Amino acid sequence: MIESGIKRYLLFALCHVLVFAAAAQDCNVIRETDLFTKETRLSSGFIDLSGASVTIDADKKEVDILFSFKNNRCFDDGCTATIYFAGTKSKLLLRNAGTMNCEGLYHFIFRNAVTVNYQLKKLATAKVSHIVFTDRDQKMVPVNLDEPMQLKFMQAVDCVTKEAVKLLQ
Repeated sequence: MIESGIKRYLLFALCHVLVFAAAAQDCNVIRETDLFTKETRLSSGFIDLSGASVTIDADKKEVDILFSFKNNRCFDDGCTATIYFAGTKSKLLLRNAGTMNCEGLYHFIFRNAVTVNYQLKKLATAKVSHIVFTDRDQKMVPVNLDEPMQLKFMQAVDCVTKEAVKLLQ
């Protein structure tokens, strides 16, 4: 009976390792070089979420996680986003780092450094179950991530941040 439980646990653990190994091998980062500055810019490309899409971009100076909402929303520097992680009570509260706009654009901007910022590392290693954005009118805008979206988002943040560190060398 105990041996059967151990086998099930090992099979479960092996499946998770294979999922993460497959995801780790699929690191597609778009590289572009600016014609004038000759600076390299990295991008994950857009990832569709429920009610929004997200792209993770980076250069030598910063890592920018840009959410683009399908419905135009107004955001300014007083707007916040609460990020909830799957399976825990852990959450992050981040402010909009972009300019005031009514096009539905919301930015998380982090400085690119040799050591990856704690919040970026958390986004790259823990599954995000949902994010609740608060717009300029104090209306809450939830974005829920199902399992495939969670893995795609986590992988994109991980890939771009790892490549962004290489831009500093």
